[in-house]
Amino acid sequence: MSIKKDELLIKNRIYNNNQYLKNNANWHQEDSPYKFSIVKKMLKQNNITLSNCADIGCGAGFITELLAKEYLETEFIGFDQSTDVQKFWKKRSKFKNLIFTNKDIRKCNKIFDLIICLDVFEHVEDYFGFLKDLQKSSNRFIFNIPLDMNVMKILTNGIKLARTEVGHLHYFSEYTAIETLKDCGYIIKDSFLSPAFLSILPRNRRQLAVLPFRLLTLALGKSFSSRVFGGQSLVVYAEK
Repeated sequence: MSIKKDELLIKNRIYNNNQYLKNNANWHQEDSPYKFSIVKKMLKQNNITLSNCADIGCGAGFITELLAKEYLETEFIGFDQSTDVQKFWKKRSKFKNLIFTNKDIRKCNKIFDLIICLDVFEHVEDYFGFLKDLQKSSNRFIFNIPLDMNVMKILTNGIKLARTEVGHLHYFSEYTAIETLKDCGYIIKDSFLSPAFLSILPRNRRQLAVLPFRLLTLALGKSFSSRVFGGQSLVVYAEK
């Protein structure tokens, strides 16, 4: 039995038919100050200056807004192909250096000083093609990559929840995330593990229950803790 192309694209529809919005009513805006802080940290420790920046998969746009407010001399464009997030964009502050669009950056001729891509390519079916295409629009990139591939999620239904609740199609460890970027032609300039659970309150009972174990194993090192109990992301500054 053949599979129609439309059926293969069904995962993309969840961002345009209120399905993802139904499962994530706030579109993760509660995480935005934390994610803004890790972008700011990476910019500072690599002395990155820029006149314009594209935020790919900007979602509700809160992170983009915080960046525009912090760096008033820099133009920020938030790209997201979800039409469901437009209602959030209407609530954003009206900064002269901030705009949002549903356009696909890969079809845009503009070259950016920096592209930030936070929690995005794990949602993309052809993530290799997506990552390679991004290099047409900039020479510098900041990624935040959730690390779903850990012992706890493998032994429980964590991978299933990552897929059904937040739409992850691909699951990375620290190693596979770095190697994926390298395979796509990126040169890794800096990276660090970021334990989100130190900055963001648990969303549910599952996260609350595992928090003591994450804190305990964190004393043995971020990499070890990430591989066992998760709760961390990999932040990467890369060039092409």
